Amino acid sequence: MNSPPVAVRSGRMMIIAVVWVGATLFGLAVAATTRIGPVVLKVSTNHGIHFGDIAAFVGSYIAALFVTLVVLAFW
Repeated sequence: MNSPPVAVRSGRMMIIAVVWVGATLFGLAVAATTRIGPVVLKVSTNHGIHFGDIAAFVGSYIAALFVTLVVLAFW
């Protein structure tokens, strides 16, 4: 079985990179703008990680993983 051409592989990697960067930016945007749920980890006197921040990252990373698997399987 031959490997796909370089253009296809680089296109796949670009899509995957954009998806994971987007998932991370989504998680950071939620963490910066909301205070959903109790504080799970206190970073300093003014900052902490809320349960909603963790949920946003987990949800966005699960979606990014699904997109990654679909791109690798079907493209």
